[in-house]
Amino acid sequence: MKVRGWAPGLPRVEDPASRKGFALAAALLCVMLIAALMASVFFAASEETRIGAVSSARLRSLSAAETAIEQAIHDWAGTPGDPIGVDGARSYSIDASGTPVAVTVSRLDSAIYWIVADAGRVASGIIATRRIGVLVSARIGPDGSIAVDRMPERWWSELF
Repeated sequence: MKVRGWAPGLPRVEDPASRKGFALAAALLCVMLIAALMASVFFAASEETRIGAVSSARLRSLSAAETAIEQAIHDWAGTPGDPIGVDGARSYSIDASGTPVAVTVSRLDSAIYWIVADAGRVASGIIATRRIGVLVSARIGPDGSIAVDRMPERWWSELF
């Protein structure tokens, strides 16, 4: 006896009408796969944008710290009777291209100074601080003027 394409001992033959829901399931699976791929592309693009913004902020911060160091050397406030004693320090703040920079001048010897510039937040929400130090020597010229010279051999270093 045969009942709708099935007989005892024979394999069952699939009726094409019974596979109607397969196309819908396959389409939903493809849509979910494409959505996951698009989400990963958007995530990667946003991460690359963030990395670029932080890298740019770090470069601006380094530039601000270097500008503050150069400004501190150029506008040297030292005099022959400098109020900074040996092993003393003076701190002040400079606005370098819109970035606040804390500058500290420390006297190490009678003529050797250590200048540290710490550039802080450069953009809203991005903290990219850079801190650099410079070793300089200050000497008094014959006319009473003060000349500030960078030390030879690696006078500049990044501090952490």
